[in-house]
Amino acid sequence: MNKIFTHRFFFSAFLCLIGLGATAQDIHYSQFYASPLTLNPALTGINECSYRVTGMYRSQWRSIPAPYSTPSLSFDINSLAPKFIKYGNLSAGLLLYNDRSGDGHLNNLSIVGSGGYAINPDLDRKHTVSIGLQVGYTQKRVDESALIFEEQIIENPSNPGLGNSKENIDDKFGYVNAHAGLLWLFKPTEKHRVFLGGALFNVLQPKEQFSGFTNPNMDYKLGMRPVVHGGAELGLNDKVGLLPSVLYMTQSGSSQINVGTALRIALQGTFDPKLFFGAYYRVGDAVIPVVAIDYRNVRVGLSYDVNVSSLNEATNFKGGFEISLNYNGCISSVVDVEPIQWCPRF
Repeated sequence: MNKIFTHRFFFSAFLCLIGLGATAQDIHYSQFYASPLTLNPALTGINECSYRVTGMYRSQWRSIPAPYSTPSLSFDINSLAPKFIKYGNLSAGLLLYNDRSGDGHLNNLSIVGSGGYAINPDLDRKHTVSIGLQVGYTQKRVDESALIFEEQIIENPSNPGLGNSKENIDDKFGYVNAHAGLLWLFKPTEKHRVFLGGALFNVLQPKEQFSGFTNPNMDYKLGMRPVVHGGAELGLNDKVGLLPSVLYMTQSGSSQINVGTALRIALQGTFDPKLFFGAYYRVGDAVIPVVAIDYRNVRVGLSYDVNVSSLNEATNFKGGFEISLNYNGCISSVVDVEPIQWCPRF
């Protein structure tokens, strides 16, 4: 699902293909477990405390002329309307992200509202089931002046950027979209926890097309993206634990599998600091070493994609740098509500 272009012209051609009906793909993070609202709407409000603030930043392929960057910011809170929600836990959240790619500065700005509802179906409260729904608006924009079109190449092959473009396109479009998800959490013992989730993104399959391009043989719809993810938290003893996780998703004929594990080590000190380190493998694409530290209610994670696919000829084994920041806050309430047992935070 990754994209690379080693020359300005090739990105321009790619952008034209978008307008002519090539199917676009969604953003994705290597630290998918650190970005709950982009992973699964059902993770909204799944938090050991009351609210969560998450910041992500990904910078990809800095070794080429047209790198990609994807910052995002989200907030979600649980235990809403406890006077009216007598059974279960109602949550809400908001996600904002801005993905910029290539020489044409293709910009994807999205704002997404998220809602979730979680229940404990068993009396022992070892199981938690959550459902989630997201609705948002996306605007895509391109800098037409940074693109090179066919007639510019014909007019001036040695330096096509000097030609005058005769293309007449609208540099932006927008649409409403929706996503849905389901999550199951299981806590068989105090030291062992398991989770499994599934989501479907782009339920409305909105059209993505810059006006000025028309081709009746092309499909402009944004493809649905099914996602399946799971993992566990396996306590080896009081200080050490393993956190394996896996992700599978597919969209428009492309698929992605991430698998890996991290080791959690409890450090000595006030507020129970924890150190995490491990590695993940995006099958056929990249090895992703990761390290994180958890102190009080803050977690900071760093990862780097080491490209091992055929793209390494252009990237020189360089992939994407990513940083995540999570803050979990607790709010005392005068109304007794059912707390969510735990959150798959890593």
